[in-house]
Amino acid sequence: MTSRHPITCHVLDTVAGRPARDIRCVLSKLQGSEYVAFAEAHTNADGRVVLWNLLGADTPASLANFNEAAKIVPADGKSIYKVGFTGVEDYYNGDTFFPFIEIQFIIPAGAYGTEHFHIPLLLSKYSYATYRGS
Repeated sequence: MTSRHPITCHVLDTVAGRPARDIRCVLSKLQGSEYVAFAEAHTNADGRVVLWNLLGADTPASLANFNEAAKIVPADGKSIYKVGFTGVEDYYNGDTFFPFIEIQFIIPAGAYGTEHFHIPLLLSKYSYATYRGS
């Protein structure tokens, strides 16, 4: 088992000043004009998702299985993904303006498998921010 998949995320509760644990995250890829979900996970005690479960599985995917599910090479060579943070409303017990957050990102042609893609989310009840992580 790998120590992390090539796409990871990290959620920090900026008001509480701590990691946001147990937020459900869904990873999707754009196919044609629609996103297709292929993996999910919950943030760990450090607010991170480093290993994803393929949809319908109870355990983290092997690197080979994750890469096969994540692989998509459109005609222009770039791939578009999104992480849906669908557990934000549960994390705040219903008291938030943003019940779920979606962050879309592009993996340039030839970069998948050669780079790591980290999607951080800085979260509060009434705002959020993100950036390209490392």
